[in-house]
Amino acid sequence: MSVFSKRFALIISAVFTVFILAAAAQAQSMKAETAGAGGCPYTVMVLNAKYAKSEANIDIQVNDGKTLTKSMLLAAQGKVDIVSAVPAPYIFMSQGTKMYKKLGDKAVTLSKKLRGMFGYECGMYMPIVWDNARVKTWQGFKGKKIFTGPPSGAAAAYSESFIRVMTGYEPNQDYEAVRLNWGSGQQAMRDGQLDVYMRPLTVPSALMEELTGIRPVRLFGVPDDMLEDANLKKMVGAPGRGLGNLKAGTFPGVVNNNQDIRLPTFALIQVAGAHVDADLIYKITKAYWDNIDEVHQNAPFLSKMTKQTAFASLNVPLHMGAYKYYQESGLEIPEALTPPEMR
Repeated sequence: MSVFSKRFALIISAVFTVFILAAAAQAQSMKAETAGAGGCPYTVMVLNAKYAKSEANIDIQVNDGKTLTKSMLLAAQGKVDIVSAVPAPYIFMSQGTKMYKKLGDKAVTLSKKLRGMFGYECGMYMPIVWDNARVKTWQGFKGKKIFTGPPSGAAAAYSESFIRVMTGYEPNQDYEAVRLNWGSGQQAMRDGQLDVYMRPLTVPSALMEELTGIRPVRLFGVPDDMLEDANLKKMVGAPGRGLGNLKAGTFPGVVNNNQDIRLPTFALIQVAGAHVDADLIYKITKAYWDNIDEVHQNAPFLSKMTKQTAFASLNVPLHMGAYKYYQESGLEIPEALTPPEMR
């Protein structure tokens, strides 16, 4: 080989090496979906993306305002990588029932392609009316326009179940169930187009403060005489559900929050598609928990979110990357959350 040929080969080799190193240095890009801006799952996902970028140079493109039951399907299909999800619909998906009934066995198969990262308590379901509205009791919901959540979403189904348990009323028979995306629902309430605004909210909540900044509101809670109701127990006994107290004085603009108000609680989970590389999920999970103190500072409503409670509402088997992280952290992992790849 001539001197020129040797030099040319060395130059090509050097250029190729630089190209490889430059490509490796570029942030790896992933897609994520979550609910509307300002809410609990949105905050968790955006902060997770922030720390994944700063700690591991992983670029997570977050698309918000999504219907989470649909996002779960996309993650299972490998069309997105990480999604916010609700525990109960995962069960429906694994059975091919409820909102996944039309998919049948296909939904069951897809459910096996989802993997968990962590769970977290988010807030409460709050039935809201303007204090000067005609609706003064649960029975006053009859014949009214009630926002229950986005179309085809788990939130709307749960809101309508809550109303059914408390009143016996059926959507679009006894009242008009208004299903809009989260942003449109908030706008409709602000504009006076709704009689009742039923939605999950964080505690504290910027969205609630926005409403009470316009004029006072009132909440409808669960009275003592309903606590032994079988239907209520079934509703709040589902995965990721519960019953809690909104402490007196939490929201100054809520006229009846001068005392505790008993409301359904809800939790969410963060889920990845089984197709996502384990090393990426390991780094993303680690980056989030390494910054949990800052998460609490930025989002006080996530103060109960800790590594020790990461499995409380999680009912999807862990992703191999998340499993590795929790093992290294010394956490006791429930057997039901063991990745299928290890069984």
